[in-house]
Parts: sequence; structure tokens; C-alpha cells
Amino acid sequence: MKRETIATFFASLIVVAILLFFVLSVFNLLFFRKLETKISKLEEQIQSKFENYEERLKLMESLLKPNSIISRYITAYEYFEKANVDFERIFSEIEDDPTTGYIRVFVIGNDPVWITVKDGEEILFSRDVKPGLSPYRFFYYKKPKISTEYDIAVPRNATLVVGIPDRVFLLVFGVGTSHHPTKIVQVKQSRINNIEKDLSLYIPR
Repeated sequence: MKRETIATFFASLIVVAILLFFVLSVFNLLFFRKLETKISKLEEQIQSKFENYEERLKLMESLLKPNSIISRYITAYEYFEKANVDFERIFSEIEDDPTTGYIRVFVIGNDPVWITVKDGEEILFSRDVKPGLSPYRFFYYKKPKISTEYDIAVPRNATLVVGIPDRVFLLVFGVGTSHHPTKIVQVKQSRINNIEKDLSLYIPR
């Protein structure tokens, strides 16, 4: 009797274990199916994003390749930027109002010279000026009718500081003249404190 009871007990345990194993297997199968679905969706999302980035990359390549829209835009921008600078200089050279008075700088030698023009402590112009006739014009009496980046208005008592004296000449285009300087002055000292007095400028009152 005891043996039959023990055998029945173990048989029941085996049946329960088999049922538990089956249930767990079903849960594991459902879990892995759900996990597989999530992984599949994630792969689809990654693939979609990758294809999107690939399309963007191809678009960027097409926009940046030679003779593309962006390439032509950059070329056109550089051309018009350079043309704009050239036009500024052309306008500055053509416009020569005899009712104004201005000074131009001529540098001799092979190296540029640092030149600064100040109104008291305020710096109006300060940079290296290349050898030859500088395109900059310093208007000490009235501004020109057409003003460009090369035209700098300075007060009659402006201060001129020259990095290397003796290599700089000042061409004074006095009031009432056109295209020809009324005087040419070689700068002998590194500082001219008052251009009106030191250069004996004629300024109508």
C-alpha cells in the first residue's frame, strides 16, 4: 500500500513537473516571439533611418560636386564679391570733386609701411600700406559725393603716424583742383601732430 502511495506521489510530481515545464516553455516561446517582434521593428527603424541618412548623403554629394548648385553659387558669390571691391575702387578713382580736399599716400621701396591716422585718441585708419600709390583718400575738407570704402573722412587737425619715415610721400589734392596734387610732401618724421598746420593745407573758412 505504501509503495503504491509513494509511486502515485512521484508520478503526480512528474506530471506536475511536466505541466510546469510545458507552461514555462509556452511563456518562453511567447516572450521570445515578442522579443523577436521588437527586434524586428527596431531593425526596420534602424534600416529606415540608415536609408534616410544615405539619401541625405547622396543629396549633399550632388549639391557639393563640381558644377553643382552650391558650387556655382560659391563661384558667383566670390566673383561678385571681387567685382564689388573692384567697382568700389573704380568709383573712388573716377569721382574727383574739386570742391573737396584730400590726401593720398605713396610708399616707395619693396615693403609695406604701417600708417595710422587719428582724431585725438580715436583711430580712424590703421594698417599696412603697400608700396606704390595707395587707393585710400583722406578727406580733410568735405566728403566726396560718392563715398566708398577707400574714402576716409578725417578732421583738419588729424594726427598722422608713419611706421617708416622717408619712405612715405603725401600727395595733397587741394580744394579747387582736380586729379592733380597741389603739393607732394615727403614725410621726414614718424608723427605729424596736425595735418592742417604741418602740411600748410589750404582750407576755406
